Amino acid sequence: MRRLTKPLRDRADRYLRARVGEGVSAVQPPPATEPLHGTYVGNNRVLVRLRWGGRLLVPGDDLSHLPELVATGVYDVPFTTFLQREVKPGDTVVDVGANLGIFTILAGYQVWEHGRVIAYEASPANLDVLRDNVAMNYLTDRIEVVPRAAGAAAGTLPFLAPRRFGGAGSLQPIEHLLVSEDRRDTVERIDVEVEPLDDRLARLDRVDLVKVDVEGGEEQVFAGMEATLARGAVRRVAFELSRDRLGADWPAFADRLRALAAGGWTFATLPDSGIPEPAPLDGLLERGQVSQVLMAPATR
Repeated sequence: MRRLTKPLRDRADRYLRARVGEGVSAVQPPPATEPLHGTYVGNNRVLVRLRWGGRLLVPGDDLSHLPELVATGVYDVPFTTFLQREVKPGDTVVDVGANLGIFTILAGYQVWEHGRVIAYEASPANLDVLRDNVAMNYLTDRIEVVPRAAGAAAGTLPFLAPRRFGGAGSLQPIEHLLVSEDRRDTVERIDVEVEPLDDRLARLDRVDLVKVDVEGGEEQVFAGMEATLARGAVRRVAFELSRDRLGADWPAFADRLRALAAGGWTFATLPDSGIPEPAPLDGLLERGQVSQVLMAPATR
């Protein structure tokens, strides 16, 4: 039997249900007098009260997400608001690079008990916290955690796992971007399992959103879901565009996006309202750094 009566999930579900269909951003800038949103709970964990209603555990020494979450109760307002506006009950969401579960948890509430979320995370340290966050929010009935990286082919690859900036882990050789005189950190190189998304998504007729945040590994992720995109199963893909992090993969990824555009896919960026703003692909590629690009087929 599904556990649908837990107080925390019921409270968040009621809050989110009231937001569905509003047509406006559910995340507003916090008042200047708003208190901090986090409290230390031991074991190097901070419990964060998210402004949209959920709860999240974050490592106490994390510098990627914790400062913003504690100060404001939200991380990445445009994408958070987009998820609140666009992810509906019964949807299927794939979160590639789930990290601690900031967006995994929100998507889990949005899809309700009849939807599903598939969350990929390769870092063992992040996986421990991600699994605790899924369990703490009583979302194990709808969220599947995959302890692997998504890539072009199945196998094992070296993964860079920063300690302080845990959100910057990558399969790409970008040590020079992870540690510098001004960005002090310790980066561990570990071997992680990799699988192409096509292997797991082949059993799904429809995927409403694939979110990709892999710090330069986007070309490899896209290469591993070619078949899923080609058969028209995906409604939207959200990804970061970073020439610096893609490195040697940049030309191939740019060519891949141009081929998708020629095949009818359209591109947009996300403002704070969460409403996609159409953007020409050539302009995005010229910029070379866009935090959130939204891609959709011409007809859905």
